[in-house]
Parts: sequence; structure tokens; C-alpha cells
Amino acid sequence: MYKILVTGGAGYIGSHTITHLLQQGFDVVSIDNFSKSFPDVFKGITAITGKEVRNYTIDLRDLEATRSVFLQEGPIQGIIHFAAFKSVGESVAQPLAYYDNNITSLLHILACAKEFDVHDFVFSSSCSVYGNIAQLPVREDTPLGHAECPYAATKQMGEQILRDVFKAHPGRMILLRYFNPVGAHPSALIGEHSADQPNNLVPVITRTAIGRQEKMFVWGTDYATRDGSCIRDYI
Repeated sequence: MYKILVTGGAGYIGSHTITHLLQQGFDVVSIDNFSKSFPDVFKGITAITGKEVRNYTIDLRDLEATRSVFLQEGPIQGIIHFAAFKSVGESVAQPLAYYDNNITSLLHILACAKEFDVHDFVFSSSCSVYGNIAQLPVREDTPLGHAECPYAATKQMGEQILRDVFKAHPGRMILLRYFNPVGAHPSALIGEHSADQPNNLVPVITRTAIGRQEKMFVWGTDYATRDGSCIRDYI
């Protein structure tokens, strides 16, 4: 059976991806240290799929601990790398933490991919790699702009690292540059639930609606729109 390692498996996109993979018959292994997520998400995945998720609670910055997963699991055919810190504001306040976590984790998972002969790799990048966009619509071949925060910089660096690694060690690699993903599984057993205070609009709306926070604010008054507020597209 095709075995896929999903890093950041308890995260928002990671948990939905694991659910889909299990429903499609893949053997899935997760790595998540719950620094930005909750273990209970795996109960939701099990309730949806009827399958238990094997998760290793390790920090990808620990190379030997990361190697141990590959040694214990045997042949892994593909890696989907979601694990990363992702708050723009936090990255500005704590740039060293973001460079250390996001880049070191990627280097270690790629080192293991090379050592254990894994040739299929999906990297969770970000629309932030485009910087301040000068022209719409944005396409895959739109030139990358200046990274406006350390988080965006780690994603630009990550993409370049992957290009260099896969040029030297050929395989199949794809970069995912999301624009504002929202939503939850139709069962509502898993959704967007971060250990941090949410900064994304939709979680703020829902938390306010159910009374978990008192109010929400709409920022921005000088955009080129009817009322000066920002217009966003969502996936």
C-alpha cells in the first residue's frame, strides 16, 4: 500500500488531507508535536474514517527523532509537508523562531527523504510568496515579490531549497500556494481550530457568533473599494 507521511497532521489543512487520504485507501503516518494544534483532532478523523491515525509527537528540528519515524515505518513513498509556524504577525515579532522552525524542519525532512529514497514531495507554501501583488489575477507564473514578513520569507526560501534539492536528486515535487483556505469537513468533526488566537477572518467571525469572543473588528479604510475595506477571495 502506498504510504504517505503527513507532517503537521493535526493542523487545519493537514487533518483534512489525512481524512481524504484515508478515505482513498492510502496508508498514512502523521508527525505533529501539537505546538499549534490539538491531539483531539485525530479522534475526529477516526470518527469520520473509522481508521486510527499513527502520529509521532516529535519536533522536526530533532533530526534523529525525525529519522526514527522513517526507520520504524519502513518504506515511505510520499511526503506532504504542512508543519510550519504560519502567523504573519507572530513572525514579525519572533523572526528567529520562524526561521529556525520552518527552515530547519524542512531541511531535516528533506535529508530524511534523500536518505530513505522518497521521491514524491508536496510542500505547503503560501500566497504570501508573491508579496504585494501589482496585477490581478495572480497565476502560477506571476513573478514573486519582496517577502513582506519573515513567514513569507521562510516560504520563499523553502521553495528555493526544494528546487535546488530536486534538481540534484530528481523526483516529483509540487508547491501549494494557498489563497485564504476556509471551511470544515461536512461532518463538522474537524475544522479550523488553532491553539493560538485566530487571525484569519472566518474563524474570528464564527468565534464571535458563538460568543467565544466579544466582538470582531473590520480593519482598513483606504482600499480602492466602495467602502474602503478590503475584499478577499477564499478557497
